[in-house]
Amino acid sequence: MKKILVCYDGSEWSKKALSEAINLSKKFDSHITVLSVVPQVCFLEIGIDCATVESIFKAETEGNLNVAKKILKEEGVKGETLLLEGTPADVIVDHARDNNYDLIVIGSKGKDATERTLFGSVTLKVASNAAQSVLIVR
Repeated sequence: MKKILVCYDGSEWSKKALSEAINLSKKFDSHITVLSVVPQVCFLEIGIDCATVESIFKAETEGNLNVAKKILKEEGVKGETLLLEGTPADVIVDHARDNNYDLIVIGSKGKDATERTLFGSVTLKVASNAAQSVLIVR
């Protein structure tokens, strides 16, 4: 197992997923990519400034990734962070497939219960659609 993709949104569950990926990385000398996805939030005409909302989401996500980057460095594992935009489950599955990851590590829950209500569980969609093995961390 050489390449691990960790789904990270800054939630406690994603922090546990990162911790598990770090343990695996140390055991197998794997490279970790910590992926955060900025969701597309402006798909309806709801009278808000989409650019402002998206910039807020992006700033928060970049902050979360900076925390993850610091953790990787402190733990001494090979890794990088990556920010992509789109529908989280689709982006995760597509990125894992296109970049030949061996394993996807994801928390059992995510940060946003509202998104789960509107779109379904990102974890469930990733586990159902990924070609790779998916480790769901509780």
